[in-house]
Amino acid sequence: MMKLVIGGKWSSTWTMRGWLACRLSGLPFETETLFLSREESKARLAEISPTGLIPVLFDGGLAITDTWAIAEYLWEKAPGCDIWPADRAARAAARGSAGEMHAHFVELRAAMPMNLVKRWPIANGVPSNAKLLGRPGVAGQVARVQESWRQTRAAWGQGGPFLFGARFTFADAMWAPMASRFRTYSVPLAADAQAYAEAVLAHPLVAEWVAGAEAQAREIGLEACRAFP
Repeated sequence: MMKLVIGGKWSSTWTMRGWLACRLSGLPFETETLFLSREESKARLAEISPTGLIPVLFDGGLAITDTWAIAEYLWEKAPGCDIWPADRAARAAARGSAGEMHAHFVELRAAMPMNLVKRWPIANGVPSNAKLLGRPGVAGQVARVQESWRQTRAAWGQGGPFLFGARFTFADAMWAPMASRFRTYSVPLAADAQAYAEAVLAHPLVAEWVAGAEAQAREIGLEACRAFP
């Protein structure tokens, strides 16, 4: 059976995406969790990952170390699975959407690290995220995320709440941590973007991951996890 090595569910964006890819493939797999802040995890990570990064998917003697590569490998093992749309043109568009998330939004991601158990507070009626949203480049990237969702759904999203309609694909999985960031940091969104973000976060696979993140955080110490970063 394949094995996916992941990080902490409550804060690891790329392992969330890798896990979603595995689930979308429909193929059996098991997971191993490495908490990268723990000393014993460093030796294990050096042993299994030539890049020093996770997730890593093991299939027999093969180790795949990039989330995008994991998704494409699984698609080749299970063509027709939910990773990509069935239509060729839609698949190209889905890869383009996923690729934009993969390569961009550095300032936004740095300003708002994913934390699935945290909710940004409001103090004296003023959102505490104001300084984060005011960092250079962040507001423009928040606007671009919404426009990317809007453009993709206008072209391909008829018939359902996701980027490519009724079917939740790896393109949606790539954006799921971004949707969670907007919820964590109370980022105001346009109505259509808010509806899409809520649909992604309500998807059964995403909800399963979030529930696992909350359970894991309770085991570690909920307040400590909420205080990160």
